[in-house]
Amino acid sequence: MAATMKLTITFLLLVSALVVFGDAKKAPCAVVCVQGGHITCDNYPGQKLDGCDCQCAPKDGKGCVLHLNSGSTNQCTTTPEY
Repeated sequence: MAATMKLTITFLLLVSALVVFGDAKKAPCAVVCVQGGHITCDNYPGQKLDGCDCQCAPKDGKGCVLHLNSGSTNQCTTTPEY
């Protein structure tokens, strides 16, 4: 019985790890940035969109720029991957 319990717990831990690491690629958009920031795009005038990485920019975003609270900016040149 104890061996079955250990095996079940091990299996659950492995499945949990797969779920967590499988979503790691989406992490920058799924959580609030520690450094703080937002994204602006030419075709979303006057809007400060949530995100701390260019991959969080809208799929149809044009001329998007990442603005971090530290004062740095990055021009988003690639199309976001989903």
